[in-house]
Amino acid sequence: MAGLKPRLAREDGFALIQMAFGLTFLLLMSGLALDTGRAYVVKAQLSKAVDGAALGAARSLNSGTPRTEAARIFRANFPTNYLGTSSVTDPDTDPGFFSMSTDAVTGINVVSVAATATLPTTFMRLGNFESVTVKSSGEATRRMVDLSLILDVSSSIGSKWSVVRDASRRFITSFDEAHDRVSLLTFSNGAQVLDPMPSPRGFNKSKVIADVPSTLPGGSTNMVEGLYRGWDELRTVPAGTQSGLRIIVLFTDGASNGVPGDYDGSGIAKTLRTWDFPHSANDPDSQTWNDPHIDGLYDTATGVAAPSYTCSSVTPLPYRCLDWNTTVTLQNVPYLPLATLHTHHRSSGIPTSFPFQTSTLKVNGSAQNAVRGLRHFNASTGKYPAEIFNINNAARNVLEIIANAARNDNGDYKIRIYTIGMGYLIQDQLGTMPEMPEDILKRISNDKRSADYDSTQLEGKYFYAPTVDDVSAAFEGIQNQILRLSK
Repeated sequence: MAGLKPRLAREDGFALIQMAFGLTFLLLMSGLALDTGRAYVVKAQLSKAVDGAALGAARSLNSGTPRTEAARIFRANFPTNYLGTSSVTDPDTDPGFFSMSTDAVTGINVVSVAATATLPTTFMRLGNFESVTVKSSGEATRRMVDLSLILDVSSSIGSKWSVVRDASRRFITSFDEAHDRVSLLTFSNGAQVLDPMPSPRGFNKSKVIADVPSTLPGGSTNMVEGLYRGWDELRTVPAGTQSGLRIIVLFTDGASNGVPGDYDGSGIAKTLRTWDFPHSANDPDSQTWNDPHIDGLYDTATGVAAPSYTCSSVTPLPYRCLDWNTTVTLQNVPYLPLATLHTHHRSSGIPTSFPFQTSTLKVNGSAQNAVRGLRHFNASTGKYPAEIFNINNAARNVLEIIANAARNDNGDYKIRIYTIGMGYLIQDQLGTMPEMPEDILKRISNDKRSADYDSTQLEGKYFYAPTVDDVSAAFEGIQNQILRLSK
């Protein structure tokens, strides 16, 4: 027994030592788990902060302060001393926080944000680990834009123009002056390119903004030529340098009512047009008639009437037009030409004529030429008479035909179309069918809500502005759509 006691004492000593080592190991493992968990949470929040900062900077490239926006978002998502962090990258002074590069060919901007944070440890200090440093980086890209902005400046806009003008100008400010390209066009009796599409990257933002007319030019709604010229401007950018987003934005308050063609044998495109019909009881501005006029011929660029032909219910023949369904034509312009004519364009290879109707496009699920076709074909001339019915149908048909051609353009990238329709006329039943102009705007933008949406082409979107107060929101909606696509 005497020998057993010292041996037991020695074993108790070893047990205490083993327990001490075991407890230390458990504390280290627990501390490692605790500190690792804290580091994981800090890492996740840091990643969220840098990702948000990169995306915010990409969105604000056009404002000229992307780093400032990146710093603001970073601080909002990773506040000082977050979970006890002792030091964090300073987004204002650290040169490694923010960087940006641009591909000269594609114009794609790449924004990179990187940050580190130091987290003091707790139990891990037992193993001489005083702190843990976590790092994270985020990247966002923004595809550049080639955009044709096409504005309806017809008389029917009236006193609402100042609001439309200001909304258009704000929309222009949202694009990157250094890398995006923007062209500005207006249409009424004719279509004018106020600012051509630049070939090199960038555009003169202050000039384009200033060129949005301060006062309303007025005239009719030659939407066909406006859309054609907007498409043409996109095509002027040399192949191989076109932006990843090629976009047409068209604003209007009415329906297409003019048809370009060679009516007088001059070889120069001019437009023949009708007034909107039938008369609507909800028409506060007297823009619809049961006895509409035929007007023309208007130069498709200047909008100047040359020569000037008209008909009305109060003047004698040959210019007299009765109800909209009459077969009377202008004596000077008895027939439509065989196809449209477009003599004003800058791009090479763009089609210069289109049929007045087609069976390949749909209107409410049926062939266009079946539901909105031309009538009273004259076999001896091979032409359709230039009566109100045919002029109005052709103006709507050709608009859709040109939109379809634009969306099928074979440039570096496909074209996407956005449309804005403002006011009461947009939802009135007009024309020979009759139909709402907004259904046509949905069709030319290839909006998914259209019964004739084509899934093989890029999806655009139609925005309705019931009143002038809704125009800014419509432009902002398009801006958000473009921003989403540019990421």
